[in-house]
Amino acid sequence: MIRCTYLLPIRRAEFSETETSQLGVYFRALNDAGCGVLVIDGSPAEIFQQHDKVWRSVCRHEPVDRSFAYLNDKVNGIHTGMRLAATEKIVLADDDIRYTVPEIDRVCELLDGFDVVRPQNFLLPLPWWARLEAARMLINRAILRTADYPGTCAFRRAAMRRVGPYDGDVLFDNEEIIRHFAKAGATVSYATNLFVRKRPPAFRKWIEQRPRQAYEDFGLRAKTALFLSVPMFAIWIGAVFAWNALLYYFLLLIGMSIALAAAGRLRGNASKYFPWSVCFFAPFWIFERTISTYWALYWFFRFGGYPFGDKILSKGIGRDWISGGRIAAQAAARQPNE
Repeated sequence: MIRCTYLLPIRRAEFSETETSQLGVYFRALNDAGCGVLVIDGSPAEIFQQHDKVWRSVCRHEPVDRSFAYLNDKVNGIHTGMRLAATEKIVLADDDIRYTVPEIDRVCELLDGFDVVRPQNFLLPLPWWARLEAARMLINRAILRTADYPGTCAFRRAAMRRVGPYDGDVLFDNEEIIRHFAKAGATVSYATNLFVRKRPPAFRKWIEQRPRQAYEDFGLRAKTALFLSVPMFAIWIGAVFAWNALLYYFLLLIGMSIALAAAGRLRGNASKYFPWSVCFFAPFWIFERTISTYWALYWFFRFGGYPFGDKILSKGIGRDWISGGRIAAQAAARQPNE
């Protein structure tokens, strides 16, 4: 019995036999868990055909419907999948997400009482660059009521039809869809203790993602200003006070970032998925994000946006981010920890 549709929008500029085979194995496991896998593939025709040879027996593999014309092509894939999905319950995930059967069970159970389910991610394995990303997850978990931004969510198809299209011309579409649901009055389960594994990117891909993730925050002016001010404040301290005062400044940044990551790890059952050592990578993430913010600023002034595929996207966040986020935070505060 097919109890949900697992919707995966994907696009590849090059064919990887290893990745394609690994995803095929994952799709079989999802089939065994009662998921009908629907892959919406925006890859060029030659790569689409290579994917199809491997995946056709374990999923429904379809091209993107080009009648959708959002700048973020992943959103076009999501709307294509919405039209083709055969079940009411839909689990939407990025290509680096790996659900287990118990996690699918829990998501489907929560969808019996909510329109949307927003779980959390953890990273495994943990090369050093993934530890920086894991530290970021913990900091978000410490300071945000809704905790970190996941690369997956689940929703009822009727709810998506009811709330209508969300802003598909932004980089940060994973969270934009959640905030659109919240603003439109959908019931959202902020499952802050339901952790789903996320595979870390290869180092080269991680480097490519640095300025993009910083650019996604440009609509959050206070946050962007905070990272832009890190070196400026250091220069000011060095100019106004003795240069050895910089030592105290950096020690303060290091101590605060580690403390925030530790607080995020102590929230709920995150300690089961994040080793203590991750907290000590928090200062390195602060410095990385500072550099990446300046890097993204270059893209903003040079091109007016950030490259995403063959397009330039000027917006990191969309029209529902602020108002939807406010509603989401209030709703999360009223819910017991899931």
